[in-house]
Amino acid sequence: MMKTHFITRFALSNPKVLTRTPVFVTLCLILLALLPTLWPTAFTALNPLRVDTDPENMLASDESARVFHQRMKRKLSLHDMIIVGIVDNKNPDGVFTVQTLNNIYQLTQFSKTLQWLVEDDAKKKVGVISADILAPSTLDNIETEGAGIVRFDWLMPGPLENQTQALALRDRMQRIPFLDGTLVSEDGKAICLYLPLSSKDVSYQVYSRLLEKIDSLKGDARYYISGLPVAEDAFGVEMFVQMGISAPLAMLVIFLLLSSVFPYSARPWD
Repeated sequence: MMKTHFITRFALSNPKVLTRTPVFVTLCLILLALLPTLWPTAFTALNPLRVDTDPENMLASDESARVFHQRMKRKLSLHDMIIVGIVDNKNPDGVFTVQTLNNIYQLTQFSKTLQWLVEDDAKKKVGVISADILAPSTLDNIETEGAGIVRFDWLMPGPLENQTQALALRDRMQRIPFLDGTLVSEDGKAICLYLPLSSKDVSYQVYSRLLEKIDSLKGDARYYISGLPVAEDAFGVEMFVQMGISAPLAMLVIFLLLSSVFPYSARPWD
């Protein structure tokens, strides 16, 4: 007769110990991860969980490609941007109506206020860089007024009062080559706002505040918020919120299915 291995004999003789031990070890590991995450000051010896969705961190901080990339951004004064798209396909004049353009003006003015002080440095502000916002109310309009006279003005110096002003703004924007097809669509149905950020790790806070402001605006136009910082940061937050909801529900469904397929029955060792 073939001899059974000690581990096999132990497993057959102690099924409860064999089942409960991995469960106990798993719960201990979960507890060790949760304690420093929920109460970091009380459990400083343990490392908390950190969610990092920044693809740059796949490379070491001193990696040559990453160092060169950061140096060029500083040298050229480039910033990560949030892009807000405003689209109106229902109106024949697109977004160039008094109400929609005034909403865009309000949203631009609100975006300028999305700045706050850093907790560790009371002199440093983060958020939207208001001086570099690209929007109808922040761009220059340069026109001639006769021989030797050039007039500088804002494209949209303030809220509009009538549809004639709205259509005149459309004509001025589409006459400027670098705005036509970038800030405003060729058919006049959409306008984009470009909001540069001091750093991309504040994009989710800016994104959330923009959504709150957009909800308060009236009209038929639709608003879309895009940009790589939002995709990375919002994904990192929203994904784990959804996982916290869907993962337990999925496990519950699996448990119910297994319970129906393999109903409990008494075992000799019970």
